[in-house]
Amino acid sequence: MSSDPVKKGQKFQNREAFKAHRNIKRAVSDVTKETTLKNKACIGVCRRCVQKVVWRFKYEKYRALRGGRSGNCASCRDKTVQFSYRSLCDNCAKKKKLCPGCSKPPELAQLADGEGAPLEDGDGESTDEEDLDGVVITHLSDAEDDSEK
Repeated sequence: MSSDPVKKGQKFQNREAFKAHRNIKRAVSDVTKETTLKNKACIGVCRRCVQKVVWRFKYEKYRALRGGRSGNCASCRDKTVQFSYRSLCDNCAKKKKLCPGCSKPPELAQLADGEGAPLEDGDGESTDEEDLDGVVITHLSDAEDDSEK
């Protein structure tokens, strides 16, 4: 369809990267509250859920639960979920050994500790498939490399 009009690019080019709170002077107490909330929201969830929460904080998309309110747990149906973007309460997640954010088992979701780094299950081995989130890399042997030349 060569008769279709050519679409233009975006109207405004991004000259600078997004920076949260660029033109706002913030009190020290506000900054400390945000960092403590950010750290608490990353405790006990899998690596992928930590990445989601960190992205939301970075681009000012994180919406915390209102003060004094709790969310409903998908397992026990009680109002015990303390943080946004979680579906299970901490007690149910520990009992069932699931991530409270995505409800995946520990084989698929390594739970993170307080620093947001994933816990090791004892084997200490990390595979490339886990780190690349679905990207598969195949390595050719030396014999196959020589035959292609």
